Amino acid sequence: MGVERSMPLDLLSKTIENKVPEAKINETDHSKTGCFLEVVVPVAKITDTAEAMYDELYYLEAITGLDFTDGFQVLYHFNKFETRDRVVVRLMVGKGEKVPTISCIYSAALWHEREVHDFFGIEFEGSPDMRPLLMPEDVDFHPLLKDFGKVNAYHRMDEIYGDDK
Repeated sequence: MGVERSMPLDLLSKTIENKVPEAKINETDHSKTGCFLEVVVPVAKITDTAEAMYDELYYLEAITGLDFTDGFQVLYHFNKFETRDRVVVRLMVGKGEKVPTISCIYSAALWHEREVHDFFGIEFEGSPDMRPLLMPEDVDFHPLLKDFGKVNAYHRMDEIYGDDK
């Protein structure tokens, strides 16, 4: 028995489409992904997307990163208490590219952004505090980068997701 998608997701999709016309919004199989919607937006539009999530009363669960040979993905997981409509927002980020902070919208994002910076080296532009959170302050490496150690499964994004992402 699967979990049914709620009507507020239709409203969320419209809100995101209005604020971020270039967003790619796809329904996902909740039983496989744990999310009902996947939203792919350009890096420059993460603040607008976070504002749309906030306007629709979603809270931020987590921010994490994925390292690929051709760049990073930064994933934002949002959810809603009343309807439990989990949504993932994906950014495709080039190596060395900075991501705008969303800590001005979700104060909890500051902690998550610091963690992603510690482990992946992804910079969050405009963040009021990028001090190391979990790593010692004198560490000069990022342990979740694939080139940090020997990793056998190191692919480009299109090898995993295809060309349409």
